[in-house]
Amino acid sequence: MVAKYYDTLLWEYIKNPWVRWLSLDKLANKEFDYDMISYDEITNKKKLNFKDVDLESAAIYSWEDVYITNLLYTKHLKEKTTEDKILIDIEIPLIKVLQKMEIDWVFIEADRLKWIWLLLENEINRLEKSIFEEVEEEFNIKSPKQVWVILFEKLTLPKWKKTKTWYSVNADVLWELAHEYPIAQKIIDYRHYTKLQSTYIEWLLELIDNNWLVHTSYNVAVTATWRLSSTSPNLQNIPSSDWIAWEIRDAFISRFKWWRIIAIDYSQVEVRLLALMSWDGWLINAFKKWLDIHHKTAEFIFPWETITSSKRKIAKAVNFWVIYWISWFGLSKMIWISVKEANLYINKFYESYPKVKEFLENTIKSCEEKQYVETLFWRKRYIKWINDSNKIIKSSAEREAINMPIQWTSADIIKLAMIKVYNFLKQWNYKSKLIMQVHDELVFDTYPWEETIIKKNIQNIMENILVNKKIKLKADIWEWKTWKEAK
Repeated sequence: MVAKYYDTLLWEYIKNPWVRWLSLDKLANKEFDYDMISYDEITNKKKLNFKDVDLESAAIYSWEDVYITNLLYTKHLKEKTTEDKILIDIEIPLIKVLQKMEIDWVFIEADRLKWIWLLLENEINRLEKSIFEEVEEEFNIKSPKQVWVILFEKLTLPKWKKTKTWYSVNADVLWELAHEYPIAQKIIDYRHYTKLQSTYIEWLLELIDNNWLVHTSYNVAVTATWRLSSTSPNLQNIPSSDWIAWEIRDAFISRFKWWRIIAIDYSQVEVRLLALMSWDGWLINAFKKWLDIHHKTAEFIFPWETITSSKRKIAKAVNFWVIYWISWFGLSKMIWISVKEANLYINKFYESYPKVKEFLENTIKSCEEKQYVETLFWRKRYIKWINDSNKIIKSSAEREAINMPIQWTSADIIKLAMIKVYNFLKQWNYKSKLIMQVHDELVFDTYPWEETIIKKNIQNIMENILVNKKIKLKADIWEWKTWKEAK
């Protein structure tokens, strides 16, 4: 069965997800050795509005779009890629879901954002005054060079990372210094708050219309992991790292008077997928019993010890080390432990979940033979450099081979959930709206008296995306008057 409508770019993306910023111009050149007229060329580097372009030039530019798209479609028909299951079952149906989400927009309380802006302004001014007092002079805290002069010349703090011109004062360097020097932490906080104020608050205020609605564009052919991304604004990147950043989410409210935001997100979905793909009995049994897997791993790593929140945090990092194949050094840096301890914890993980190590080794071996890996939905990722003689390139390829099947399956699960949720809301003509997708979370603006139906049915839909598996997915529900309180 061929889809009712088609998107040539989507198939090219399915085939080559690692190619950044796919475009018709690039595909025309690559597939047909044809150089299209660029938008910059026809609009004199965007100095002209397209409506002001002369008719003949505009007609040729538009004709090229249609012509190249048709050439690509004809090529896809001959290759029978138009019948691809990923395309028909996931990517094409998702277009309507995203269209509806973009039309519905997101309701954001502008007055609340303005209050948060003032809150940040007070913190920025307080930090600036404190920094100037400590160093006994004023300087531009936003200037890396001036920060470098203050930290390394005036205060003679230890130098960490050298650039071509001076020693670096990037985030990693400041984090290292902050353990012993409060001035570094103050500069970190200053940078963080100024970024929140300019990059998020002011940016959102610019995009809010008179009805307090914000529109975002979801991109389906950008990320290398097949996850969605969003732009103008990027709602998937609204911060939640600390109390003041979390306040931004407090401005995301329901458009329906006196009603609520519901957030439903997958719990530990990638570790569950690891259990299903590796068939590890210990992992599967833990999930069957609805145990906290990070706590369970902590019990293996720290036998006969009381599992504190810090020990659970270490176990959580180790669990994700396996999925993302971080280096021992990377793990040690992430949770502030020695490389020796990191190595010990990883080995204990493998002892506790022996089938996982076997699965990882077999995944690499299979990729070396086939030069691709697959998701649970048979989406392929070609890694043709897996057998490269360069150890660095091969190591990078092995890391991709390990984490891509799990990451991509996770990406497909949330997409399938969005499609089924959309069909459910449409079938029963509910007025509640799916307004955001943020990583493993779906956010709903619920219409009065629909919340019980929404929670029960959508949780059930999300938890049953995978059928006939040894364990079920788990979706947690949060609800309140704002997105912040719903989480």
